[in-house]
Amino acid sequence: MKTIEEISAGADTFLSDAGALADGLRLGGAGIWRWRIDGDRLQWTRNLETVHHLPPGSFDGSLASFQRDLHPEDAEGVWRKINACIQTGDPYRAVYRTAPRPDGAEVWIETAGGIVQGADGARYLTGVCQDVSARVRNERQLKRILGQQRAVARFGSFALGRTDLQGVLDEAVRLAAEVLDVPLTKILQFADAADHLMLRAGIGWADGLVGQGKVGIDRDSQAGFTLLDTAPVIVRDLRSEKRFTGPQLLHDHGVRSGVSVTIPGPEARPFGVFGIHSRDVRTFDDADAEFLQSLAHIVAGAARQAAAADHRLLLMREMAHRAGNMLQLVNSIASQTFGADADAQTARRSFSDRLSALARSNYVVARGGWSSTPFAELVAETLKPFGDRVTAEGRNVLLPPELCFDLGLVLHELATNSMKYGTLGRRKGTVRVGWAFRLRDDGTRVFVLDWDDADAAARPATGGSGFGSKLIGALVERKWNGVLRHSEGPTFGVGMEIPVAD
Repeated sequence: MKTIEEISAGADTFLSDAGALADGLRLGGAGIWRWRIDGDRLQWTRNLETVHHLPPGSFDGSLASFQRDLHPEDAEGVWRKINACIQTGDPYRAVYRTAPRPDGAEVWIETAGGIVQGADGARYLTGVCQDVSARVRNERQLKRILGQQRAVARFGSFALGRTDLQGVLDEAVRLAAEVLDVPLTKILQFADAADHLMLRAGIGWADGLVGQGKVGIDRDSQAGFTLLDTAPVIVRDLRSEKRFTGPQLLHDHGVRSGVSVTIPGPEARPFGVFGIHSRDVRTFDDADAEFLQSLAHIVAGAARQAAAADHRLLLMREMAHRAGNMLQLVNSIASQTFGADADAQTARRSFSDRLSALARSNYVVARGGWSSTPFAELVAETLKPFGDRVTAEGRNVLLPPELCFDLGLVLHELATNSMKYGTLGRRKGTVRVGWAFRLRDDGTRVFVLDWDDADAAARPATGGSGFGSKLIGALVERKWNGVLRHSEGPTFGVGMEIPVAD
């Protein structure tokens, strides 16, 4: 039996007849071999092991050695083509994977050749092998991207024809699972309170979670981190992730890898987060993230379209209702401001200021179509005349439109009170406005608003007998069944708690 060196030398001797062509193939990274059909030995050029990414001495010159280096899933197809060539004499061509490598890398080989008759009269199967791994990866990547683009186009057409947002969300998570071949997908939507995300649609999660599950928005969760980042978030392995630990929801479902992107909202506030997850460690790339982001943008458009349809219906009902209420409110402000003992110039100025506050509140609420309104925008618009003299602290929560409108008037009266008696009437100092949702002991969900004035002399805001104090009390306590409180000491504060349904 010949040694590997002897067989290799014999192959080189055989190939030396090809002269410059054989040298060019070797220099180009191609390995050349031949096999006597009635034998069990191979001859090959010395670089064949390099082409196959194998250490020296891996080939022992036997067919068994060649068989071992074929991927089990591809071996049958390669031998089928070889046998057809032997039987018909037609040339053959095959692309196959080598046996799995310890590092998990895929090596793709292309071989082509045919039957020749040697000087000894025997029939030989000859072939040229070359590493085409890069080409195969590029072809597969192109095919994958084209498939993703077709899926995005189909989903865009689907979303345009739907009037129900939930149907669009359900199709989005189904399509993401299918195209990216993942077991878990989800769409999380911002809660009105802006303190958590709700599992609005998803595939693969435990029964009862979709529609009920909640995820925090702190930076330690993948969703929270995604909302704070402008780019898609790709996770190679959640167990070794250093940027965040991930919510319990992901750990409970054995998640290892995934991608998450932000779903834009109509304004600065996002709609939510779109995520896909795998229980195996997988390498998701930028193309996967861009595909998911494309789906997220279509979802955002569908959400805006659904919201616009709801707004149109709401506006039709609200226009008549609000017009009557607005006139009654203006009449009440006028009658209280222009009392018999009121100074005409002061009364006109107060009336004008209150109408301006009413207009600003109406602008913020009406801009959203009298739907749930971002409270932070109301604060910014109402207190805009005071610039950086007012510090606002709170999430951009959503409130019912009528409550937002009334709170705009309350904020104006508090600011007016501070101009007369407190910090805003001085040259220096700031007023703090803070808000949040919280649960009372009895389970009632309340919206808490605090106004902190550094000047203790501002106390007439709730304890006075003027129209401003009466208006605040009427709106907070009687109309909204809220609770008013005030504190006096080194500073003066007004607080209110208003029940708001979830």
